[in-house]
Amino acid sequence: MTVQCGCCGAEITSTGRIDYRLNRPEQLIGVPAERLGAPTGGLLVGPDGDSYIRCLLPVRLTGGTELVYGAWMQISKVDAMYAHAVWDNDSEYKNLHLSGRFANFIAPWDLLGTPVEAAVLNADELPYYTSHPLLDREWDRDEVLSRIRQPLPIPVRETLGEVWTIERTAGMRWTLENRTVHFTSPGRRVSLDIYADRSGGSVSDFLGAVLEGYPASAEHSVEHSGDELRHAFWLSEVIDGHEEQVFHAHVVRPGTMLSVRIVHRFPADRAWARHVLNSVQYVGATDRR
Repeated sequence: MTVQCGCCGAEITSTGRIDYRLNRPEQLIGVPAERLGAPTGGLLVGPDGDSYIRCLLPVRLTGGTELVYGAWMQISKVDAMYAHAVWDNDSEYKNLHLSGRFANFIAPWDLLGTPVEAAVLNADELPYYTSHPLLDREWDRDEVLSRIRQPLPIPVRETLGEVWTIERTAGMRWTLENRTVHFTSPGRRVSLDIYADRSGGSVSDFLGAVLEGYPASAEHSVEHSGDELRHAFWLSEVIDGHEEQVFHAHVVRPGTMLSVRIVHRFPADRAWARHVLNSVQYVGATDRR
């Protein structure tokens, strides 16, 4: 399905369900694979005999999206043996009910060790959590999805430095390198930096200081709106042996600036680059103490 972008009105692709698999229980992260037992695709046994079962946790998000975690529950050895025994027997598996403790940490919540319950709702699927704190309400879509750094099938609004937000396009991975935030996907890269200005000068002076060294021959666009200044220009640059289109943009407010550098190979992606810039919003005041 499609929804409308809140910043520019463009149609963007959405989806009703996102499946996100958590790789291991927290207690087993870093344990060599050869020290783990996996009796079935949904059961895992640690080196000390501690037993876990993967269950499906559907979390309702605003905007009609459901995020279904494949998350681990720690269960008793007796329950693990029974689950293993009925796993491939549909008539018995469908009656499987389990209780234990939640074995994953999921941001923005801290629910590790919480008592939970699960049951088989569909014989063709893993058990579903039937008692879990996240089942009780609807959660803010961007607050939850922005904690997932891997590519997602829908766009997510990310918060930067507590005062800026920008859309991370569907299919882009979030990484951090030397305080620069990157969104990346094949053929596309967005790099984001926040700069602070303590001089008390104008936004034009602030932008001018940042632009020193950029070629003056580039076609620059400048837009003023109240206290905000938006500036952008394109260059063609050779990066790793390929000619790339590079979109340099800056959104400036008194005391703060968001620098946006977008690299794309195909000229048709110019509309996408403009969309990313248009998605930038200022949401808070900077602290100038």
